[in-house]
Amino acid sequence: MSLIIGSARQDERGKYNGGKAGDQTGREVSTQAYYRHSKGWYVIRAKSVSHANALASAMQQACNNNNIGYDQSNRGGVITQIRKYGALNKIAVKTECDCSSLVRACVIQACGKDVGNFTTSNEASVLEASGLFESKKAVDSSTVLYNGDILVTKTKGHTVIVVSGKARANTVNVPTNSSNDNWVNRLNAEIKRQGFSTYPLVKKGAKGNITRLIQERLNSVGFHLNVDGDFGTNTYNAVKVFQRNRGLKVDGKVGPKTWSWLIKGTKM
Repeated sequence: MSLIIGSARQDERGKYNGGKAGDQTGREVSTQAYYRHSKGWYVIRAKSVSHANALASAMQQACNNNNIGYDQSNRGGVITQIRKYGALNKIAVKTECDCSSLVRACVIQACGKDVGNFTTSNEASVLEASGLFESKKAVDSSTVLYNGDILVTKTKGHTVIVVSGKARANTVNVPTNSSNDNWVNRLNAEIKRQGFSTYPLVKKGAKGNITRLIQERLNSVGFHLNVDGDFGTNTYNAVKVFQRNRGLKVDGKVGPKTWSWLIKGTKM
């Protein structure tokens, strides 16, 4: 499958300011094949799979709507219109954006929250501060890009959204009702606090309260880990043993099936 990105690019004259309102060529706001930017990319990934899918959809809508064109000097137009119409495919007047204001509009539509104004120079920090996104990571040749991933250049330059990438893994939804298991209740509260609607994929290198809770659960079923919130080698190896004993794929990652067994909390 080809990796496709969408973005606001340039006006009808190949310039950044002064063009006519709306997309005059069908290419001012459009999709294209993924490419490696000369400045390098950071990826900023939505914590919620549903938000990620909605981001991809919102960008695709913008690329299909020729009422949305490019003009850096009138970049706020798309924000005014998304607030008025509620969806990028419903904007019925000619308006303008630039690459970062279009990403902001997509976030408004997909996540139901306006994170505030940003440009490519501070985009990563603004999105991270919203609580809706994971910390930025540098993109290299081994990076897998998923639907709805936001890419921004490492220095001021450009930003895009992946509209056709790899689908995020099957997930386990976080229940809204409480459990008789205090650990499950604490886990669900922490996951929701971090903005997830599903249990996230947790793997070696992860740090924080979710990892700490995984370590607690592993200890409750017979392991002897230091509960420090650091998904290091010992935790990785413990997860592999946990998976092997339950007939799961042994990869050391806490994904949907491993989460289901952790939530059960049964010893083997």
